[in-house]
Amino acid sequence: MDRPMALIIDGHNLIGVLPDIQLNDPEDEARLLARLRAYRSFTGQDMVVFFDSGELPVPAGRAARLSSPGIAVHFSGAGQTADDAIVEYLRGRPQPGQYAVVTNDAELIRRVQALGASVLRAGDFSLKLTRRAEPVPDEPAEPTPDPRDPAFADIYQGFLAAERGRAVARPAAPVGTAELQSYVEELYGEDVEAAQRAARWLGRCGEKAALEPLRDALTHEDVRVRAAALLALGDLADRAALPDLCDRLAHDPGSMAREAAAQSLARIGDRTVLAALEAAARSDPKSKVRKAALAALAQIRARAK
Repeated sequence: MDRPMALIIDGHNLIGVLPDIQLNDPEDEARLLARLRAYRSFTGQDMVVFFDSGELPVPAGRAARLSSPGIAVHFSGAGQTADDAIVEYLRGRPQPGQYAVVTNDAELIRRVQALGASVLRAGDFSLKLTRRAEPVPDEPAEPTPDPRDPAFADIYQGFLAAERGRAVARPAAPVGTAELQSYVEELYGEDVEAAQRAARWLGRCGEKAALEPLRDALTHEDVRVRAAALLALGDLADRAALPDLCDRLAHDPGSMAREAAAQSLARIGDRTVLAALEAAARSDPKSKVRKAALAALAQIRARAK
């Protein structure tokens, strides 16, 4: 299958046509990027997003912080518009025809087409980003994960609760694309509790498309979201996640996340991770993580017998 054409996005122009993000919202750029990350998780389409820097200087490193795998963020330079930055970027590409520019700006359309790039109207692209009309069922509110919660504090009870949950929590009907995308958007959003709920739902949905968003969430700055994503990968039970789980078990700075990684490795039950669990059981600085790794080792070996 051919890789989809990369997009160059006129960021503020696109925000201007989205029905649920306003240009006067101080978080408008972050909200757009969350929407784009969710869209990319389904399409695999790489994007370069340009924003006007405005009258105030853009803080150093802001573009890098807003960027994510497959989505590069740029702010226009001093005395430069985002339109000028887009044209400059295209002129520096060896094959501008490999890009589609998302904008409704007539002058920018003329300039990028003269360079050989194609155009996707922002209004048309916004329809791909906005949620469909089909309703998304409400989920009961769940408490924020707490290290004192039985699922973390007593890893053995966590194993039992997780196994019971896997037996009953799969959706009874096939999951719709719009429903899945709505939870991916919440996973990438700023609301930590909503991101945790979204991670748990994605783990229970059983869909292959949930794997990449959950793996992306392992870099979230909040350990509670990383732990929820790690547990969700255990629910999803896709062996493609094993390297990520082992990496988090060894290197995540949060003990809650390392404990969750051990628990999910046990639930997937693959013997190839025994060495990683043995290392954690032997040398992790937190006793709860060592206990979780030992329990995971015992569970995997018992299954093998």
